[in-house]
Amino acid sequence: MKQPNISGAFWREIERIRKRPRYLAISLFLLVFSYVFFITLMDEGQPQKLPIAIVDEDGSYFSRRLTHEINTMQGVEVVAVYTNHSEARRAMQRSEIYAFMDIPEGTYNEVLTFRRPHIAFYTNNAYLMAGSLSYRSLLTIANLASGAVQREILRKKGFDENTIMGLIQPIAIEARSIGNPNANYESYLLTTILPGVLGLLLLMLTTYVIGIEMKERTSRQWLHSAGNSLAAALIGKLLPYFLIFTLLGILGDIILFGFLHYPMDGSQLIVILSTLLYLTATQAISVLIIGALPSLRLALSVSALYGVMSFSLSGFTYPVSQMFTALQGIVNLFPLRHYYQIYITNAMYATGGWQLLRPMLALSLFAILPLFVYKRLHKALIYLNYPQK
Repeated sequence: MKQPNISGAFWREIERIRKRPRYLAISLFLLVFSYVFFITLMDEGQPQKLPIAIVDEDGSYFSRRLTHEINTMQGVEVVAVYTNHSEARRAMQRSEIYAFMDIPEGTYNEVLTFRRPHIAFYTNNAYLMAGSLSYRSLLTIANLASGAVQREILRKKGFDENTIMGLIQPIAIEARSIGNPNANYESYLLTTILPGVLGLLLLMLTTYVIGIEMKERTSRQWLHSAGNSLAAALIGKLLPYFLIFTLLGILGDIILFGFLHYPMDGSQLIVILSTLLYLTATQAISVLIIGALPSLRLALSVSALYGVMSFSLSGFTYPVSQMFTALQGIVNLFPLRHYYQIYITNAMYATGGWQLLRPMLALSLFAILPLFVYKRLHKALIYLNYPQK
């Protein structure tokens, strides 16, 4: 009986990559493209100078001053001043602006006569991020304008500055954003999106390199090169891709946390270890899929669906606690979810213990998944008993 031969399967796969490098090359190109695309897309951290408008029906010093103050804010830019509400509404419907503030006629006179004028602003939340940021900017300037009016009135009544501030803001509020103090959407999103892309490409590539052996009816030669041991054959075949994607994953971590200085209060070694566990879990899922569905076309379709779903169910864009109850348990079936938990626990909070050990243990458990399809995959490789289309 031949001994398991991992090196035989490994060098056979290296030779297959040399002869047909396009699939690996395409995966690497897509990964590099994703990094360049997302990093340059969000190079400012969050959207800046979002176009908004002012409906100035008052035409007073107060309305002009308010428009000027809005223009000084970093997040928005006044691109148009209209004289009626309908023009601004049509501009918003054409997606020319994301929000507008409506200053009605007589606002300044009502301020002077202490009659409490009403100023409305409208935001287009069909564009969630743009609408939310525009709303926040306009709400901030509206509150500041209200405070400025009160301050001028109290000054004219003879109050000193300390008394004025005590009346306008009796309680001083100090807000501290933990983990991401600058509200940088780039560091918030890309630290999970880019590893997710890395895992998706490895998932698809691993499924393909196993499935193509059966499709081209070369799986027996593959097993023979590994001493007819499926375990050795799988390790030898998957090891080149694991090493390549591990280097790319570590390089990505260096770019994000080293060159771009994303928040990292914990250990870089934990980040590297979580990347290794994440990629191992991803390849184990690929083996599970191709073993359960030994048809290349069907397995690739399921792999793509599974990989894309991980972005929505990992919890970094929508909190798991607010998901449908049944989905709250399903999220644990995705390695990206546990990778994200490790990142938050280590990089943001710099804590350890069970909070860090639990997701790392969960990622480790994915490695046993191929055992559930071991016999089925072995038979498929030997007898080629799967659909050829």
